[in-house]
Amino acid sequence: MEWLIANKPAGSIVLLDEAYIHFSEAKPGAYLAAEGKEVIVLRTFSKLFGMAGMRLGATIARPDLMAKTMRSDGMMASYALPNPSLVCATASLTEAKLIKARRDEMIAVRSKSLALLDKRGIEHLPSDANFFMIDWKKPAKEVQAAFAKENVAIGRSWPIWPTRSRVTVGSASEMAAFDAAVVKLNL
Repeated sequence: MEWLIANKPAGSIVLLDEAYIHFSEAKPGAYLAAEGKEVIVLRTFSKLFGMAGMRLGATIARPDLMAKTMRSDGMMASYALPNPSLVCATASLTEAKLIKARRDEMIAVRSKSLALLDKRGIEHLPSDANFFMIDWKKPAKEVQAAFAKENVAIGRSWPIWPTRSRVTVGSASEMAAFDAAVVKLNL
């Protein structure tokens, strides 16, 4: 990133998406913004803490770069946020111990679920994120419906991958329910 910023075309801005930074050992890019570089760092609250429904993210950048990104709606995109979203976001940014505990839990339960899939010979893509992809070798919509009957919601599939599902890593109890459903459904 440092090389890219140093060698980019003059006047351009580097956009650094750190949606999955909590699952990475990479150095976060906030220091680049703090050094005044022409970079905007994006963060989301949907991955580590499961706050996707709040539709909330954060940007880290110089004030002049932030001003360039604002919509021409009187700054409402930034200031019309629900208080619960702001409270949750603030807490998730400032609780280093909670961030580490949540990351460790998600990695552990993800590893356990992936080991179960390996043991059962179920093809999946490895992941360092808060989700993984499974190839069920049959229509994913049917598998999703079977999981729903077990009170387990698994993610969507796509027309280009009709046999694959995206499974979001949840809490230990949620992933235990997923694992139990895999066994019960004899997948």
